[in-house]
Amino acid sequence: MIKLMVFDHDMTIVDSSYAIMEGFNSVARHEGLPEVDHDLTMKYIATPIPTFCEGLLGEYRPEWIKLYRDYSVKLERELIKPFPDTIETLTKLRGKNIKLAVISNREYPRKVLERTGLAKYFDVIVGALEPYGKMQYKPNPEMMYKLLSDLNISSDNAIYIGDSDLDIIFAQNSGVRGVGITTGNFTAEDFHLLGAWRVIDSLSELNAIQE
Repeated sequence: MIKLMVFDHDMTIVDSSYAIMEGFNSVARHEGLPEVDHDLTMKYIATPIPTFCEGLLGEYRPEWIKLYRDYSVKLERELIKPFPDTIETLTKLRGKNIKLAVISNREYPRKVLERTGLAKYFDVIVGALEPYGKMQYKPNPEMMYKLLSDLNISSDNAIYIGDSDLDIIFAQNSGVRGVGITTGNFTAEDFHLLGAWRVIDSLSELNAIQE
C-alpha cells in the first residue's frame, strides 16, 4: 500500500522551463551571445549544468553559473507555474490520506513552493540545505532515508515521482519505487529502459495508482 508519495520539483509538479530559458538568455545578453528558444532549452532540461551551458551558450564557464542563478531567482515568481493538473491531483491525493512530500536538489525548495502556492499541499519539503541541514544531492539516497525515518514509513510504502533519469536512479538507490513522468526531456521508453516502476504522462494518473 502506498502511504507516501514524494515528488521532484522542477518539471515534475511545476513547469520551470521558461524561467530556466530566460535565466540563460539573461546570461547570453550579458555576454553578447545569441539568445535561445524554448525548444532548445527543453532539449537540455535535466542535463548537468556544464552540458546545459555548452548546449545553450556554446561553451561552459564556471562564472556563468552565479550569473544564471542571480537572474533566474528573480524570474521564478513570474515564470514558474504549476502544471495544469498539479493542484487538483495533490488535493485528491491528500483526500486519500496519502502523505505528500518534495525532495529536490534545490537548496531551499520551500521558497519557490510558497511562491507558487504549492507548499501547503506537502507534509514535508526537503532540499539540500532544508529542513535537515546539509544533505547529499540526489541520486545519493540520504534525503529519502531521512524523510522515511522522520515519517516512520517503510520504503515499501513509498514512491518517488520525477521527470529525469536522475530521479529514477535516486528512487532505486533509496529502495523506493520510481515513477517517471514525461513532462520533461525523457520519454516513456527512456524510463522503461531505466527500470521505472511506472511511467505516467500527467500527474492526474497518480490517482489510479493504488498498490
